Amino acid sequence: MALVILAGVLALQAWTWRRLSGRVSSGQLSRLQAAVRYGLWALVPLLVFVGAFFGAVGLEEWLGVALLPESMARATLLIVGFLLGLAGLGSACFGVRCVLIQRAPRIVAEG
Repeated sequence: MALVILAGVLALQAWTWRRLSGRVSSGQLSRLQAAVRYGLWALVPLLVFVGAFFGAVGLEEWLGVALLPESMARATLLIVGFLLGLAGLGSACFGVRCVLIQRAPRIVAEG
């Protein structure tokens, strides 16, 4: 299960990297705009996990039934830290990539 989540997180970051790199090199986005958007997209898995966790905890309290195993509850901070680290590392690498992107010259139609 953890490998599926990791693969999903990495696939999301790879898709975002490719999409935003292309938009910066074509001149549709500035480097700063792309870096901010990448940072926000990199935080999506963390926000989904935290939302699902708090939703499950709320359901546990409401229904009175244990939905999360004890090991999952104990590992929550480690998972949050790991997802935050992945988002930070990906954002830092994309920031370096944005600095190195050469913009394609714009062709202005005459007339």
